[in-house]
Amino acid sequence: MSETPGTLIGQSNVMTRLRARVSPGPDPDGSAALLERVKTRATRGIEGRESFIHDAVILGKRVRLFSNSHHLADFWRENWWTEGEWREATGQSVPREPALVLHAMINVPDESESSYVSLSSQEVFLFNTSFYGDLRATAMETLGRLIGKAGFVLHAAAVEINGRGLALVYPKEVIHPTPTWGLMEVQGSAFVADGWIALEPSGRVHALEKSLYVRTSVLSSYPEYASRILFSKFENVPDLAPDQADSRAAQAEALDAVARRNDPRQALRGIPPERSRLQLLRLIASSDSRAMVSAESLFGRKRIRRVTTAAAAFALRAGGDEAVHPAAVEPFPCPGYEVAVGAVPGHPRELAKLIAAT
Repeated sequence: MSETPGTLIGQSNVMTRLRARVSPGPDPDGSAALLERVKTRATRGIEGRESFIHDAVILGKRVRLFSNSHHLADFWRENWWTEGEWREATGQSVPREPALVLHAMINVPDESESSYVSLSSQEVFLFNTSFYGDLRATAMETLGRLIGKAGFVLHAAAVEINGRGLALVYPKEVIHPTPTWGLMEVQGSAFVADGWIALEPSGRVHALEKSLYVRTSVLSSYPEYASRILFSKFENVPDLAPDQADSRAAQAEALDAVARRNDPRQALRGIPPERSRLQLLRLIASSDSRAMVSAESLFGRKRIRRVTTAAAAFALRAGGDEAVHPAAVEPFPCPGYEVAVGAVPGHPRELAKLIAAT
């Protein structure tokens, strides 16, 4: 099975068999037979089964998902703006025809775990994986290839501090979004995006996602956000063996104490401490665990921006001895810097302070 229910935490917890991206298949635009095969098998994947169709609006474009995975469809709906939300926020209409169609099918016996991208038909085919990170990243990468000279779609984040836009570019080997959360502690900060952004050639940055798809291990650094995350929808949050809970009891108590001190709505009031401590330990136990959380619930509606102009861009690197030095950060037209995450003691808060002061 591609997905199974996990022990409940928050609103839901789905365990996916795969927790990394599948291998890309050959280019179906180079073979009419291959394109016909993946289209046929994607169609058969929803025949006679519970299936889901949902349109998201990304960069003002309609992106349509077909899936027979309840989990993928559920996270997709949570992650992106709807047509109504887009129209209310921008006053803009959305084209009726989708700019990109995604077919995410699980339990397809005749296909391997793989993905296919057809730029000619503006379609993505993802087979036999329920890992939401794969669907999200494949969709963003494909959309970036389709928008051409209009701009770039990047794995990055953006924060404003007193009106100054800062962009953070994440390589694969650096776990995020901890620097962003540290920047949000700076006075005068506002959240723009964390995960995927769109960049115009002018340096203007657009938020693409409504919600944050975050590693729940972020709570080991920022337990004060626990009350805003514990009631979310989750992916791959494991159970703990009794000895794990016992050996980390002091850590759990400390995390829970901070969480309860930073709970203005008293969301944790009705949860016994022994239960909330166990939940916190589960959330930080695995780097595979994810949550889908709205940006507004984390940072408040008044501190959310959808657009900023990058005044500086920072490329995070895993190694290096020099903490920060000027360097071009492509494709940003603004001043750029490379930041060696490993050279900054006290990561992530000290890293955020360094970025904010540069």
